Amino acid sequence: MCSNPEVVVLGLGNILMEDEGIGVHAVNHLEENYSFKPEIEIVDGGTSGLDLLPFFGTEKSILIIDAVNFDMEPGTVGRLDDDAILAQLDPKISLHHLGLSDLISISELTDRKPKKMTLLGIQPESMENLDLEMTETIKGVFDKVISNALRILGEWGIESSKC
Repeated sequence: MCSNPEVVVLGLGNILMEDEGIGVHAVNHLEENYSFKPEIEIVDGGTSGLDLLPFFGTEKSILIIDAVNFDMEPGTVGRLDDDAILAQLDPKISLHHLGLSDLISISELTDRKPKKMTLLGIQPESMENLDLEMTETIKGVFDKVISNALRILGEWGIESSKC
């Protein structure tokens, strides 16, 4: 990976809570199965919250992949850009969203707000059970999540190839 890449793909979630882990599963899949040019930084952000601030900066473009409550059918894949992200995160759908909301707000206050920020959200079906496996509904849209992430990166000038 680059020492200071301009594009960061940040996967959020708790893989112990079914669909809550979709972001982490997605970034792990991207890292294991694709190469990117120019190189990007792929980060398993888990539920880290404010610890992720070093990945933000005015020269960065950040793609966040996470479970998001769109109040739609489970498996719905949606996209939010820039200022629309904070509006969707209130009310919070999971504990780490407090950290994401705070992270975005602090990035603004400390002049680290990314030049571009996109949240690729997936409406979860279940996040209440301790289970490493995502529900069948979310597994069924996993390829769509990956293709959407690759399309967004392509819009940002990042070429991808399958390993």
